Amino acid sequence: MLQANSFEIAGHLEAETEGLPHSVQSGLKVIAPPRLMTAEDVDLTHAAIIGNFPPRQCGLATFTRDMYTCLSKALPDADWNVVAMNDPGATYDYPLEVTHQVPQNDITAYRDLADELNSNGTQVLFVQHEFGIYGGPSGAYLIACLERLNMPIVTTLHTVLENPNDEQRRVINDLIRLSSTLVTMAHKGAAILKRVYGVADAHISVVPHGAPSRPLRNTNEFKSLLHLSGKKTLTTFGLLSPNKGIETVIAALPEIRKTSPDVVYLVIGATHPHLVRDEGETYRDSLKQMAKDLGVEDNIRFINRFINDNDLIDILQATDVYVTPYLTETQITSGTLSYALALGRPTVSTPYWHAVEALANGVGTLCPFHDSGAFATAISALLGDDKMRSDMSMRAYMAAQPSRWSAVAQAYVNRARHDVMAYEAPAERDAQALPAAPSWAAIQRMTDDCGIFQHGRYRLPDRQHGYCADDNARALSMVARQSNLGPLTAEQTQLAYRYAAFMNHAWNGEGFRNFMSYGRQWLDDGGFDDCNARSYESLVDVARSNLPADLRQWACDLGYQVMQKAGAWASLRSRAVMIKALVRTFGVFGDAQDIQVMVRYLTRDVHERYKSHSKHGRSWFEPELSYDNARVCEGLIVGGAFLSEPDMIADGLTAMRWLIQKQTRGGVFVPIPNSRFSADGPDHPLYDQQPLEVLATIDACLSTLRITGDEHWKAEALRAFAWFHGENTSGLSLLDGDGGCYDGLNPNGLNLNQGAESILSYPMSWAALKAEL
Repeated sequence: MLQANSFEIAGHLEAETEGLPHSVQSGLKVIAPPRLMTAEDVDLTHAAIIGNFPPRQCGLATFTRDMYTCLSKALPDADWNVVAMNDPGATYDYPLEVTHQVPQNDITAYRDLADELNSNGTQVLFVQHEFGIYGGPSGAYLIACLERLNMPIVTTLHTVLENPNDEQRRVINDLIRLSSTLVTMAHKGAAILKRVYGVADAHISVVPHGAPSRPLRNTNEFKSLLHLSGKKTLTTFGLLSPNKGIETVIAALPEIRKTSPDVVYLVIGATHPHLVRDEGETYRDSLKQMAKDLGVEDNIRFINRFINDNDLIDILQATDVYVTPYLTETQITSGTLSYALALGRPTVSTPYWHAVEALANGVGTLCPFHDSGAFATAISALLGDDKMRSDMSMRAYMAAQPSRWSAVAQAYVNRARHDVMAYEAPAERDAQALPAAPSWAAIQRMTDDCGIFQHGRYRLPDRQHGYCADDNARALSMVARQSNLGPLTAEQTQLAYRYAAFMNHAWNGEGFRNFMSYGRQWLDDGGFDDCNARSYESLVDVARSNLPADLRQWACDLGYQVMQKAGAWASLRSRAVMIKALVRTFGVFGDAQDIQVMVRYLTRDVHERYKSHSKHGRSWFEPELSYDNARVCEGLIVGGAFLSEPDMIADGLTAMRWLIQKQTRGGVFVPIPNSRFSADGPDHPLYDQQPLEVLATIDACLSTLRITGDEHWKAEALRAFAWFHGENTSGLSLLDGDGGCYDGLNPNGLNLNQGAESILSYPMSWAALKAEL
């Protein structure tokens, strides 16, 4: 529109000045339309890259170094932050360009890195992503860093999984959500991103693996340097491990030797460090024994060391045929194949994804997986025909032009400029950080026509332990709170009626009976204070929900009856829960003055307990920690705010900070273990950790956030929520694929049972955060 109007003005001005003296016309100037900003106008002056880095010995380290080198040449005036990942227990003597080191399993370091990149003016972060180098379940700790960044993220996916497990899918989905651009090195990777993960074309960039730029030279020039003069050379390069398929080529050597007796197969590279750690050199020794058994030990040379780039290039330029006999198709990229093609090496390979694309149109030869006969035929043909080999060499060299590092760098820089220009910091980063709403499938499989089962045996309802009002109250609260976030399905609403019917039957006029057998027989007469308070809270949740009107009316009527008995419930936690529930009752049912009197009575009692037991830096309400600890702090803070009592609020906050400190270790949330309540010294035992404590802490933090406005409590709530997703002392996700949640963490890892308390804690935590953020 600007351009069109400017041309109109120019034409109009020309018409108006026609006939005027030339001296007058020459003094009039047409103002050119303003030029719209393009990506080329973006000045990239501060950038960062994260991945492994030499002297760490792996392909990703080499790639990250080469990527940094080519990007820094393309952006010579930019300041760089180069972030190197350290594997557990390892330290490295990095070169000066490495500005940051992140220990793989230190979640705090990831968050600190994000904060520093935000504060130092970094405009874009280039992420090298591979499973196994970042901490947490399937590398989830990286997400904790990316969540906090206020800049576009260009993520290079070195692996694109077609069939990820639940944890891997969660991490990939988070990378998709947080990255401005996803780079894959093959069109197959782009196809998987679109088909499996629903990524739009505009979100994906296909950029080949980088490779060196060298003149195409005769192999004989380099063979003499390696004492290979007069030999026909085959080469495979990379960290040695069983998935490389070296056996396929060794088995082909007897046949190849019939037509090329001077053949030498170079197996270049150190054994994979994980393999050395677990098995030593057993695998390499087995390959040597195989060669000996076949009588070709003189035709194979193992070079067991990490090869630097210059030596690798010399070896490749001395290679007559490069072979990549990998055993499976699911490899999106191979840096060694990219290098070989860039140096014009004729190549014979199995049809893994990268090779299928790179070797198309006669660039190389593909052989079936595990087919030694096919490899023998293809390699023998190339070694025996100099023209065939020369022609394939030229085709490979020309086809690899786009993979030269200079071209790769320009593709990345162009994309980064585009992303920086288009980037808008999300206004609600924390709300967007929440995953999708949890599935209710686990809750439904744990519920029958009576109610929700108390315990699970693995994923099965444990009928031996029947039902309890505690858990049916939690289930009723969960449905009620979810109804305020959006419409429920008919099936979900029906669950509310089922749980309400259980609670209605549990009420005996004085309190709620708690335990019921699978045979529908009550096993107690009621009178458990904490159960009574939790049951009352569920009625308040229903009364304040968007559930059907008849359920809300039932909750108000029963809630009014229950409220009259609350003064007799003397346990600390029942009183803390009742304080919050009564404050939420205000204006819904019951007499306002009666509610205020009861809140004052209960809050003063909780406050007196705090003042009696809090001393010598131990800011707590009782001699030892127990379960649902954060709810006690929450009760005092909520009650103090309702009553406008600053001292109560201040003491509640002190207790809350003390508890949070107790529940933090190594930057991750560590709930008080339910197995040993009394051990609450400076370093309480780590296990068993259970989801109920996480839910209690999230609820308490969000209540504190609402009352104080202090954003610190939002961060604490999110940190506690991350415990479910693997940001915990074990690095394990507590979740499974159907909305289920395991019963906790123990010294051996996950407690694989899924009881009602656990499977309800996660969706209730999610709903609390969703409603607040």
